[in-house]
Amino acid sequence: MTTAHEKALERYAVSLPLLYKSRSNRGLVFGFGQTRMMSSQDLVFGPGHGLERGMNAEIVVAWPPRQDDRILLELVLKVSITDSQDGVAEARILAYDFRTLR
Repeated sequence: MTTAHEKALERYAVSLPLLYKSRSNRGLVFGFGQTRMMSSQDLVFGPGHGLERGMNAEIVVAWPPRQDDRILLELVLKVSITDSQDGVAEARILAYDFRTLR
């Protein structure tokens, strides 16, 4: 049987478009990319150009619509970047929210 701790560590291969924004010593950092792996606590995505370990960022993921649903959603994540190498970033999810698009 899987424990709650083990379940939280599971990552799922998910490919969804995303936008991100953050602030560095040099100013604002904006970019776009694609999710690669997601869990309830972590996110791996690329490209993560301009993001560095320790930065906080907001990531907006285009959530897939369900068949026949007319309400589009986006998943808004507040994250802390835990690693960034070769255009791939890893982030710890600090908070999340779903927003509707009109």
